[in-house]
Amino acid sequence: SLVRKPTMPELARDEQQNSASAHAAEATDGKPRSRWSSHTTFLLASIGSAIGFGNVWRFPMMAYSYGGGAFMLPYLIALFFAAIPMVVLEFALGQRLQRGHVALVAHIAPRWEGLGWATVVGTFLSAQYYQTLLAYCLVYLVNAFRDPQPWAVEEAARSLSESSSSLDGAEASSGLQPGSGEAGGETEADAALAAVRSFWREEVLQVSSGVDETGGLVGPLCGWYALVWAVVCLGACDGASSIGALNKLLMPMPFAVLAAFFARAVTLPGAGAGIRTLFSPDFAAIWSPSIWVAAVSQLFFGVSAGLGTLTTYASFSPPSTPVGRSAIIVSLSNSAFSLFAGGTVFGFLGFISHTTGEPLESLVQSGPALAFQVFPIAMGLMPLPQLWAALFFLMLLNLGISSAVSMTSPLTTALCERLGTTARRVAPPLHLLGFVSGLIYVSRAGTYWLTLSDHFVPMFLTIVVGLSQCLLVSLAYGARRLLESLPPEDQRLAPWWAFCWQWLLPATLSLLLLAQVIHEGSSPFGGFPGWALAVGWVYSLGPLLLVPLFYCAHARAHGGRRGGGVMGAVRAGLELGAVRARARTSSSAVPEVSRVALASNEMSRVAPPVDEDLFSVVVLTESERPGAAPQSEPDHAKGSNEMADG
Repeated sequence: SLVRKPTMPELARDEQQNSASAHAAEATDGKPRSRWSSHTTFLLASIGSAIGFGNVWRFPMMAYSYGGGAFMLPYLIALFFAAIPMVVLEFALGQRLQRGHVALVAHIAPRWEGLGWATVVGTFLSAQYYQTLLAYCLVYLVNAFRDPQPWAVEEAARSLSESSSSLDGAEASSGLQPGSGEAGGETEADAALAAVRSFWREEVLQVSSGVDETGGLVGPLCGWYALVWAVVCLGACDGASSIGALNKLLMPMPFAVLAAFFARAVTLPGAGAGIRTLFSPDFAAIWSPSIWVAAVSQLFFGVSAGLGTLTTYASFSPPSTPVGRSAIIVSLSNSAFSLFAGGTVFGFLGFISHTTGEPLESLVQSGPALAFQVFPIAMGLMPLPQLWAALFFLMLLNLGISSAVSMTSPLTTALCERLGTTARRVAPPLHLLGFVSGLIYVSRAGTYWLTLSDHFVPMFLTIVVGLSQCLLVSLAYGARRLLESLPPEDQRLAPWWAFCWQWLLPATLSLLLLAQVIHEGSSPFGGFPGWALAVGWVYSLGPLLLVPLFYCAHARAHGGRRGGGVMGAVRAGLELGAVRARARTSSSAVPEVSRVALASNEMSRVAPPVDEDLFSVVVLTESERPGAAPQSEPDHAKGSNEMADG
């Protein structure tokens, strides 16, 4: 087996690396590495990164689109067999090595440093369209205090409110029965729905006719977009201290506000039908690869796996902090909030469908419109609608800002570590660049680009990065070596985590990625023109071009040794099994030192020179065999064993 317990020289080397990690935790200016004030603060920050805007609109829309209740089966399987193991991996790497994501990848495999940069750059690009959603929230928040609110017809809202007082008597007396005609409430209900849609499209988006018609910037929206970037920049300026303080302030509120909306939703006529629609299974959809890709991508993007955020956040925690329990808490909190939000959204959708007579299928729209059209109607059903509208959009801002800060922090931290400076110097110009280059999202065609970006980035970038992380840990660092460095509390499930990282996740993610690429080629997304889809592919996978660039630069800087790199690692790997087998099956009469020297000489003969950071050579000595008595290690054998890299 390639997975074995580390030898004494390896453990000694790991102790030295622990010391090195402690020194790495110090900034170049002599200040100690930023730390969370407590483990609870770390959990709140990680949950704040996981729970965001997507829980309110993306999860309900995807669950409904991919078979309703049938989506829940792949979702739950992916939660326990993909998302939680990946979060454990990222937490373990960040805590063990005490580095930001890019420095962490460079430490494990220097030639593959480009993978770290591709991750944090891709995450930063995702933040550009994510900030647009927060700008939408600010538009609605400012208008929430107007009386009447601009997205509602006052009389229709009052009529809708009266219809919810009773399922039978009041519903009939108010004339809000479906199909009651123009004289009844149907016209008023339709007017309320039309007013919400009109405000969204004509006032907020000022949407153009298509993706190919930019139409210029939307002035007010551009101003709010700039304000959002400024707030996110302030949140990223002081590292863990500012992020922790922000999440302590923001995280408790969303749960309370969503609970109030859910309590109101379940009392409305038709809400039960809407919730049943969300969770009613279409089992035929389970056999489609797309539903599994959607489940994994939703979870990875939801818990911030494959974005560089979790490794960065974990690097601010002490190395002795348990990671398994934290990963489970963060992952389950994200999924629970998603299910809670999904039930709330579809409860209101069921009521709107019941009242207007419009099929629920026509009410479910892709993109953030689901949240910005359903909840404004819901607010008209609450007492003091101005108050509830303000609370709701403040809740979305709370969710969004914590997630947005987590999206820009990995690149900020990486630049700080590379340049040897502080976040206060890096964050302002970096966030200014993000604002300027993201202005396309606040143009009149911005909603088209947002939909395109939201499809390609979670579907591909997060899965590619997650797969690459598993391969790096398995081939370059060593799963058992990483697990041995964790606290005793995490050792109970160590074999399971190792199996997931080395076999289950690489195989599953590879198959899903291949299936989704084939699906995208045969069924282009959303009716977009070919050139726009090409831009989506570049947006999603373009950052990965940094991988070969950094690889070639590193090879050139180090002389490009013959046989190194990927092909050298593959050739060495093919010879490794035979060499280790010969070392294990050598006669017991052969002295220990001779057998080790023989294996070392054989390895140097059959295998080309290989980058030490990319592949590890393992030589089993007699003392490592099962059942062998402990033996002291000769001094002249240590040189051979120190080849072992876990």
